[in-house]
Amino acid sequence: MKTEEKSEKERNKILTFVAEKFYREGFYKTSMDEIAGELRVSKKTIYKYFPSKEHLLEVICQVTEDSITKKIHAIINGNGDVITKILRLMNMYNNFMLNISEKWLSDLRIHYPSIIKKQENFRSDEVFDILIKLLTQGKKEKLIENYPAPLILNTFVSTFQSFLHTDFIINNKFSMQEAVNYTFDMLFNGILTAKGRIVYKITMKKIGKEINI
Repeated sequence: MKTEEKSEKERNKILTFVAEKFYREGFYKTSMDEIAGELRVSKKTIYKYFPSKEHLLEVICQVTEDSITKKIHAIINGNGDVITKILRLMNMYNNFMLNISEKWLSDLRIHYPSIIKKQENFRSDEVFDILIKLLTQGKKEKLIENYPAPLILNTFVSTFQSFLHTDFIINNKFSMQEAVNYTFDMLFNGILTAKGRIVYKITMKKIGKEINI
């Protein structure tokens, strides 16, 4: 194995392990000594790729953001009607949130609010772009009502900004995953045509188990 390939493999191993640990246990009280011990490598090896824990955290957040964006675009630009795409997006998000603990969210909110702000801006931007494409497709398929797009967009984006704010999730008795599902169900069903609601029920029965919603 070439030196470059070996280094890339080693870096990815560290990144994957730490990301899973941070998401599961939080990061604030996790030391680099602890990480090195569990990985059975020296701290020097970790610092070779990530100069500090803060840098490691930033890379994890960026890699996660890039991965989610790639998956979203694959679904949006793939095959299927608008309802199938929306259900697959929900499944993707739900699967991701299963690995995220409240400790991780709390650590970010308290110690790195700048990252939280960036994530919330990213989420809003993604919601806007996704809705534009889904609305266009859904109206063509006669599955979504022909309401003014700006009104629908403003309603969805404003709702997600307020109800999915990290403080709101932490201070209430349901998870972010549950909040997304409840919010989605309320908003989405309100813009479906009669045909769309029928297709929604059929699609849920047909692929609901497959996509784990």
